[in-house]
Amino acid sequence: MPQYPTIRQPSRGPAVAALQRLLHLQEDGIFGPLTCEAVKQYQTAHRLTPDGICGPKTWKMLLSEECKVRKSELTIAEDGNTLLADVDPSTVRPSTRRRITEIIVHCTATADGKDFTVKEIRQWHTMPVSKGGRGWSDIGYHYVIYRDGRILSGRDPNISGAHCLDHNAQSLGIAYVGGLDAQGKIPKDTRTDAQRKSMLALLRRLLAMHPGAKVYGHCELASKACPSFNPDTLRDELRGMGFNC
Repeated sequence: MPQYPTIRQPSRGPAVAALQRLLHLQEDGIFGPLTCEAVKQYQTAHRLTPDGICGPKTWKMLLSEECKVRKSELTIAEDGNTLLADVDPSTVRPSTRRRITEIIVHCTATADGKDFTVKEIRQWHTMPVSKGGRGWSDIGYHYVIYRDGRILSGRDPNISGAHCLDHNAQSLGIAYVGGLDAQGKIPKDTRTDAQRKSMLALLRRLLAMHPGAKVYGHCELASKACPSFNPDTLRDELRGMGFNC
């Protein structure tokens, strides 16, 4: 019989990495806030107690219903430290089928006229908290729109992002570079014409790929000014193009 270790914050190790793989999270083997959030969302969706603790009931649901992995193919030592048999990739639901119901638009909260790259944003997000960063395993956004309109990939879209608390598991995160005045203090819609066009083009593509998904501004899901413009104006443009978002 497979053993299902009970893991929670601040558990670490291969059992946590296995859990993260099943939840389409970054596999760093660290049961941190983002993994806890994803577990709670999964538990809520499957009518389990949303306590953020992965015990026998959550493991069994993940393996038998959500990911359709045969229980015999994942055996974890009871102490959670040793992965005895790995998941057969052929039995796991393809990560490209991560169900996306929300596309959330952000700004990078940087000064008007200043250029920043995905590499720099990734450094901000992965830098340890003790050094002023977020301490994440990767950049939080899936896509970043530069001031010249270029669209750059961030986190793998098949993996849950780290951009909107309680919404990461089912969403994609888009950020445009900017969002503050020239002094970097006051929220401001700094989108260039190129960024506006690219944002619409990217959203049209993502909405076509994920029918039924809704577009939100970060400010509608959290107490923030981000993305520093009224999301209704963006949705109105998309609806004018025939998208029900």
